[in-house]
Amino acid sequence: MLKNRNMALFIVLMLVTCGLYGLYWLYVTTGELEEQGQAGGQSAMVILLITLFLPWVGYLLFGISANDNLNSIKSKRGMETADNKVLYIILAICVPIAVPILVQNEINKLVPAEG
Repeated sequence: MLKNRNMALFIVLMLVTCGLYGLYWLYVTTGELEEQGQAGGQSAMVILLITLFLPWVGYLLFGISANDNLNSIKSKRGMETADNKVLYIILAICVPIAVPILVQNEINKLVPAEG
């Protein structure tokens, strides 16, 4: 199930844990997106392993997979879809941390805030 997460807290936890929280977030979010979106893509473990050794490639694969899954979820809900693959590819190469921030922002639009 997709979760609404605070992006400021995400950034703080990334800094405090020297990036380990980002790997956890990547693994969990990839699994959630594949479960909900059911669009073909990379498994969470493959993306996580690639990110450990080549971060920009991992975020690139994650961005493409997340884009497909988000569009699948949006189309199931009758919402307008958007193709952000090119944006995610450029950001994965230039500013990799921006990819999970943008993906979580899209997820937050789909999931109401808790409490």
